Amino acid sequence: MRTHLRPILAFLLALASSGCARESILAPAGEALSSVASPYFVIHSPEDPRLPAPGLEAAGAAPEDRTLFERLSARAIPLRTSEDAGAVVFWNRITRELGLEARLPPPALSRAYALVQVGIYEALVVSGDRRRGRLPENSVAAGVASRVLGYLFPAKLARIEAAIAEQIALDGGLSGSALGGWSVGRAVGRAVVTRAMGDGSNVPFTGTAPTGDGIWTGTNPVLPLCGTWRTWVLVSGAEIQPEPPCAFGSPQDLLETQEVLDVSLNRTPEQIAIVHKWADTPPPTIWNDLLNDRIVSLGLDLVASARAHAYLNVAMADAFIECWACKYTYWTARPVQRIPGLVTVIPTPNFPSYTSGHSTISAAAAAVMEEVFPAERDFFIQQSEEAAMSRLYGGIHFRHDNEQGTAVGRVIGERVVERMRAGSGKLLAGR
Repeated sequence: MRTHLRPILAFLLALASSGCARESILAPAGEALSSVASPYFVIHSPEDPRLPAPGLEAAGAAPEDRTLFERLSARAIPLRTSEDAGAVVFWNRITRELGLEARLPPPALSRAYALVQVGIYEALVVSGDRRRGRLPENSVAAGVASRVLGYLFPAKLARIEAAIAEQIALDGGLSGSALGGWSVGRAVGRAVVTRAMGDGSNVPFTGTAPTGDGIWTGTNPVLPLCGTWRTWVLVSGAEIQPEPPCAFGSPQDLLETQEVLDVSLNRTPEQIAIVHKWADTPPPTIWNDLLNDRIVSLGLDLVASARAHAYLNVAMADAFIECWACKYTYWTARPVQRIPGLVTVIPTPNFPSYTSGHSTISAAAAAVMEEVFPAERDFFIQQSEEAAMSRLYGGIHFRHDNEQGTAVGRVIGERVVERMRAGSGKLLAGR
């Protein structure tokens, strides 16, 4: 069937008269957030009434928190003598383990990472306040993770509790001052779960897919309402818009359709390896692992590590929300639905094509990583571009999907970096 596609495309190309709106890269739909100065995402301030009072953290522990702490402290977990990457990386890796095991779709996995990392960051900053006497950090992070991961993965409580016991043992358990840190962490964790329960991620989809030329033709689309979820830095998923997709049958559309076919017929081993690099592991996990590697190798301190992870993950979470808002605005067909007999390297994901999620979230992630590690700017940009091209090499996206995803993702990443710069000083002022 492939040999018959070229003359058909050539004929349609000759008839077509319009293409993509290349002169318009972005169409912002809301106000910039440069005026938003609050450094907090979940708690309101170090004096948030949901937190135990400074100096009374242990005494103010909720009865359920104290009972759980005492039960897990009694497990007598030995201290780790292997590489201790710190509480931030520890809980990031647990989130990775549980998320991959649950086979969460990438936007849901990104949401999980963001909830855990934002909670740990804010709790660590609060616990480091001089008025609180520098509470034990492992127990603080464990308190947050116990609440958030328990909410996200209720079937995995045994695994989560084993990890908690290991972490609070590092702070001495019942014999140390870990209860106060645990109490603060649990309070922040409750606030994070409250936010999560109201972010719209559990709203069922009751709509129907549109029909027509160039429209996605699958069934049971993945997370069609993700674009309406509550964002972290953006006003909404519709705040930053790409240009519209290429008009079906337009010259640019047909050129890009032909390109997908041509690439599929001439893939190199290197291109196939790139496809698998970015497809075999979800991109949120790839970017989190890149950050973890640098935290460990460079010895970043705990709060700096937590800050980097919080902003990296809110950038990717917002990028997914924007991308999914776009996908389910246009419902654009995938290459395999347009090109008879197309052979892809990997299965085509079960949601519309425009824009590319890999491209969008990788560009957003790269912007944050550049802010944290400016010496590696070129490397992060290269990784972002490679992630985007992997989708063309794989036969599951058109070039326009990738280019516009990258453009929008970059703007989202820069918006998050703007918030990062504005908020960090105020957040650390009480330390």
